[in-house]
Amino acid sequence: MAPRNKAPVASLTRERIVRTALEIVDREGLAALSMRRLGAELGVDPMAAYYHIPNKEALLDAIVEAVMAEIDLGSDDPSAPAEERIVNAARAYRDVMLAHANALPIVLTRGPTTPGAMRPVELLIGILRDAGLPPTQALAGMNAVAAAVRGTVAMVADNHGAPRTPEELAALSESFPAGEFPNLRELVLCPPDFLGSDFEFGVRALARGLLGALPGAGVTSTP
Repeated sequence: MAPRNKAPVASLTRERIVRTALEIVDREGLAALSMRRLGAELGVDPMAAYYHIPNKEALLDAIVEAVMAEIDLGSDDPSAPAEERIVNAARAYRDVMLAHANALPIVLTRGPTTPGAMRPVELLIGILRDAGLPPTQALAGMNAVAAAVRGTVAMVADNHGAPRTPEELAALSESFPAGEFPNLRELVLCPPDFLGSDFEFGVRALARGLLGALPGAGVTSTP
């Protein structure tokens, strides 16, 4: 019998492997992804993928890169006010992460590390630097915006933002004793719009806080 896996499958490419892996994660979650499952989906011996991607860790990094590469960097307008640029960057990140919500655990645990994955990071840091923030504060600001976006996506993915019937909302409100939870009782009847106005409000508040920390903006930074 001829030895197996002495040459890569002709139709197999790194791009096809990563795209297929991401499709599995999108459909069924990270737990469904294995090299055996990936090989079956590609119609090749599982070992064939190793000609293009050395191990599972490299595959996960490639998935992060593929997700981050979908963020529309061209939507940034350098002539726009800094606040608008920050909000626009947050929206672009949110939309891509919502499209790949099952990949969020990979993004959270591994983070972007490759040049391809770091381009959106570079863009947002650049926006904050253009606004006048020093390097370390620009980095902190980028992390704060990214965390806000990922938190929103996580809540939506966990169905915390799923619509409820008026009856369900009323019952939930009543479950909080009025004397102890007056604010929650009120807010339960007005569930947050995680993907619309409330997302916009939160990101704008964050952007204004970051820009308010600029020298001469009247905000005293904590050492």
